[in-house]
Amino acid sequence: MRVLLPLLVLLGLLGCGGIEKYGKADYYDHLLEEIDVVMPSGAPYISEQYRNDSVKRHLGIDVWAPLRTPILAAAPGVVKASFYEPGHGNQIVLIHGTDTDGAEILTVYKHLKDRQAEQGARVSRGQQIGTMGATGALAMLVHLHFETLKLHPSKGHVHSDPHLHWVEGIGRVTCFKPGKSYPDHPFKTTYPVPCKDQ
Repeated sequence: MRVLLPLLVLLGLLGCGGIEKYGKADYYDHLLEEIDVVMPSGAPYISEQYRNDSVKRHLGIDVWAPLRTPILAAAPGVVKASFYEPGHGNQIVLIHGTDTDGAEILTVYKHLKDRQAEQGARVSRGQQIGTMGATGALAMLVHLHFETLKLHPSKGHVHSDPHLHWVEGIGRVTCFKPGKSYPDHPFKTTYPVPCKDQ
């Protein structure tokens, strides 16, 4: 019990406040196709990267920031779904149009504390759609799980590494700056969490 109580207090603090760390992204040493990630100094920390191989499936990136930090639409689109499910908690799915093969281009935001966009709503890049949380059984700490994928008519869901889609290029995390103009085509994303000093 002496060891368990401090551990529960630590987990409670982490769950309530989140972890603040900026300008860093960690990759597993054993990833097969590591992307060289360039993080702006004010970008909240990425604790876990995309991975989809025979050893592990983690089909997005995990971003740490304090509880109730705004979650931003990474690109303009329409809310395809806004819901709660026990594993990943509060979630929002945005559709950003279709590609040349007719596949829907999607971003997914999981473990939200609050959802602030309803199904069918049109959202602009950088618009707040929810807040950082730790909802769902798979959320041990406060964080955002962020995915990019296509829903193909014949292939189903095809995930891709979010680092392939930043506005500034592969691996170049792009903080959203209000008032700045961003291209809407082809599909490119900005960071789904506000960066400091933006």
